[in-house]
Amino acid sequence: MADQRILYLFPDRSSELLRAYEEQEFWPDYAAGAARAGLDFVVAPPDHVAISDGVAYYRDDALSPDRDIVVYGVRTGPTHISDLWTGISVATCLEAMGFWLPIPIGAGILLNDKYATLASFADSPVPVIPTVRLTADRDVHRIGQHRLVPDEWFPVFVKPTAWSGGQGCVPCADRASLEAVLGLAAGSGTGIVVQPCLADVVADTRAIVVEGRIVAAVDRRPKPGSHVANVSRGGSFTVRRDLEPAVHELARMVSDRLDLPYVCIDILRTADGGLWLSELEADGAVSRLLFPPDTVHEVVATRFAAYARRHELQAAR
Repeated sequence: MADQRILYLFPDRSSELLRAYEEQEFWPDYAAGAARAGLDFVVAPPDHVAISDGVAYYRDDALSPDRDIVVYGVRTGPTHISDLWTGISVATCLEAMGFWLPIPIGAGILLNDKYATLASFADSPVPVIPTVRLTADRDVHRIGQHRLVPDEWFPVFVKPTAWSGGQGCVPCADRASLEAVLGLAAGSGTGIVVQPCLADVVADTRAIVVEGRIVAAVDRRPKPGSHVANVSRGGSFTVRRDLEPAVHELARMVSDRLDLPYVCIDILRTADGGLWLSELEADGAVSRLLFPPDTVHEVVATRFAAYARRHELQAAR
């Protein structure tokens, strides 16, 4: 038994197909990365955590602030939205009891809203994509907030504010199309961000950052006819060896400003050499969709080792 353990709070909402992938490949790779860093690892649904007489339990296992590093990435996609308050409240209770969270709740919420993320880094050395945030609800057509989107932006690209994996991303050629998409978003009460379509996007670069240093990067490209470059949606990728100084500067800025030992930065590249900050993820996944197993284990180990060092510093205070 190791002296420290990654306690990964993750809602139990997977489908049969997704669960098979998670149990056979994804979580074993994370456990292997933790082992490489000298840590134990367990995935714990938040609703299996109970607290009594000042002691937190995962099932029958008493948790300890000295041992357990509580990793909770705020998840607001359609699959996990019903578990949102359970996860936030359990993680907050554990933090109040002295457990350390490498992803602060505030940072997790901030980075789950694409507009809030870009607004927080308006001074980024990599320019942010101009963005309008709209809240789609039952009054969306009465209020007419789509008028806030400038005419010269069309065609525009629409994204749910807080979903991931490329879900719900739709290009709209004109205002009528935007109104139609707003109507669909209203059915699930989903806020959206609207951005001008960037001309000639050639890649979506993900930079994986540990303690302000980029440890790996990939260029993702959509499959023919697709609007998103997520590899989980059929996109292709190539490992990127060199990144511009502005991207390295941004990596340090994000880590310092949000006090995050680990973060993923997504940047859109255009054919003319332009770079645009798209979004940030405090719990961005690393998997065999992007890297061979040994590289996955090494990147995950580097992430978890950074958590362990920070955890030791917190305990020493």
